[in-house]
Amino acid sequence: MEIERLYKKIVELRDNDSDKFQVLSKHIQSMPDDMFEYILKRLEKQIEIVKKYEIEIRPAIDPFVSSELGIYRRLDDLELGELLDYPKCCVESFSETARYGIDSEHLKEIENMEFDEDTYAVILPSGFIPCSINCKKAIANKLIGKIDKKTYDKLLKMEEELFIELPHYHGAYDEYFEKIIVKK
Repeated sequence: MEIERLYKKIVELRDNDSDKFQVLSKHIQSMPDDMFEYILKRLEKQIEIVKKYEIEIRPAIDPFVSSELGIYRRLDDLELGELLDYPKCCVESFSETARYGIDSEHLKEIENMEFDEDTYAVILPSGFIPCSINCKKAIANKLIGKIDKKTYDKLLKMEEELFIELPHYHGAYDEYFEKIIVKK
């Protein structure tokens, strides 16, 4: 699971300097112990909830954890992208073109896609802005996927439980997934 991999990377960055994550390792190592432990506890809770619902596409990382890791401050886009398993092409598109959300180009791609009869929605983690909805690397990294209505309903229940168990005050992230309904 992708969030478990993130958890392991964060622990590794806390314990060791990294040539690959120079900015993030310094940031994570400078955190007070109690804050670092709290971040890990929140990630553990998120992992537990996400496992229970068995949705293949990874949700956004808990907004509180993301804030403390410096994701919203954009400490270093390339390092953050690597930490979150975002494809380099998507990170570069985000950094270089100032894409801050799913835009008309993404929606046009969806209009031109073919879906099987069971596909209800295209989903991706909130805050992840792919270079393309068809990015093969993002799809392989479980960052973009097509789901049916039953899975969509399960996803809504998972988001509800995440909000109850992991309350946060980040106004920009009221959902853990971007959801683009393709079938009414």
